Amino acid sequence: MRILVLNWRDLASPGGGGAERVTHEIARRLVERGHSVTWLSSSAVGVPADDVVDGIEIVRRGGEVTTRFHAPRLARRGFDVVVDAINTVPYLAPVWSRAPVVVFFHQLARDVWWHEAPFPLSAIGFGLEPVYLQIYRRTPAITVSASTRDDLRRFGHRATIDVIPLAAEATLPTPAPTKTLSGRLVAIGRLTPSKRLDHAIAALAVLRDTHPESRLDIVGAGPEHDALERLVAARGLRGHVTLHGRIDDAVRDQLLAEADAVVGTSVREGWGLTVTEAALVGTPAVVYDIPGFRDAVVDGRTGVVTTATPAALAQGIRDLLGDPARYERLAAAAGSRAHALGWSSTADAFEATLESAVSRRS
Repeated sequence: MRILVLNWRDLASPGGGGAERVTHEIARRLVERGHSVTWLSSSAVGVPADDVVDGIEIVRRGGEVTTRFHAPRLARRGFDVVVDAINTVPYLAPVWSRAPVVVFFHQLARDVWWHEAPFPLSAIGFGLEPVYLQIYRRTPAITVSASTRDDLRRFGHRATIDVIPLAAEATLPTPAPTKTLSGRLVAIGRLTPSKRLDHAIAALAVLRDTHPESRLDIVGAGPEHDALERLVAARGLRGHVTLHGRIDDAVRDQLLAEADAVVGTSVREGWGLTVTEAALVGTPAVVYDIPGFRDAVVDGRTGVVTTATPAALAQGIRDLLGDPARYERLAAAAGSRAHALGWSSTADAFEATLESAVSRRS
């Protein structure tokens, strides 16, 4: 198949994150299977306008909003299927595409608008999302969690929705580190308001009342970096919280393996790849009860799911660390679940949905 992927960012974009990593891993496997994949993304300083990465043709045009105006022209080159990957703002491919369209949702934006955009843009975005979703209601959809599938159904999506398994890759350091369960925590994500990493810092402050050796490593870059540094200082946590910025995957895996728990405090996620990455190296998760995390973590079996407050997160961490036998059971179950997931299965499911869309059009 000749496949056109529409995604406002790619792995080279400054704001590229988990959604782009997932799309890239799927796309490169489709190329390995003999398909042709072209990815329309936005331009960025220091990266070429036209590129080939892992066999994927990357076409970068316009900014993160205006890249959508370039999609209809690029589509005229002739493709068998268009993948409209919606991350906040849609490409509206069902309106203009002559080829069949499959819409790829990692998550709906919903309350993310209130954290990421200033008023009144936040209110406009929040109000418009249910409206533009109606354009896609008869378009076959792919998503990565039951939570997002259920959200789409609530907003009237009538076409098929395929929930694909989501994998991750991580390398377990050798030898595996010995854990003391002293409260070493890791949080991974782009430093933006919707990730609520200030909650992770606040939870650490509470946790230190009973676990004075606890500390937090934050991995990721973004516009909230300076604000988080100021919060660390204001909380008296300098030396106990480290903001690493972007780091190599091997260094990330080492931090995850050495941690007692990975914590997740986002407003909303598609799945929560960090949870799976941590499980692969033997580290369970303590996360907020939000869409995505509640799919990636089975509460009480592969990790701990708490209400969305720093106090509840801190208590969940205490409960996890306070029972070493339970900790080992959760870590083992999380690892078994994560190792059962594989990118080949993810690509299989994605490929099958695209082939079905092409067959129906034919």
